[in-house]
Amino acid sequence: MSGKRTLVVDSWAMLALLKNEPGAGVEVVRLFDAAAEGRASLHMSWINLGEVYYIVARMAGEDAAAMRLETIRTLPLRLHEADARAVLGAARIKAGRRLAYADAFAVHLAREIDAELVTGDPEILALTDLVRVCALTRK
Repeated sequence: MSGKRTLVVDSWAMLALLKNEPGAGVEVVRLFDAAAEGRASLHMSWINLGEVYYIVARMAGEDAAAMRLETIRTLPLRLHEADARAVLGAARIKAGRRLAYADAFAVHLAREIDAELVTGDPEILALTDLVRVCALTRK
């Protein structure tokens, strides 16, 4: 593929990176390397980052979640606020499809900025008629 790739990272992909999962985590590292080299533009909704935060907090505590958040904020990743357009866009997607509301924000953002959605989440992988997907797998 020529040109710069535009990608949206969902919470599933970010958690794979944070857990250093074989397969999926390695691929997400490659995408961040591509972003650091200017070959890709990575994006994420603050809603999805909030989901990552609470999952890490549940698993490892608030201090660990805060540290992970600071690490994520240093990555070549543009974070998008959830304004009224995003909230209603995600709500429309959620109303018509079977997926978590937070996931609908990732789908909406990918559609909004014409990006591939980086995920391994089966609910999102099933939405190829709605969004372009960069599928990740655990090995």
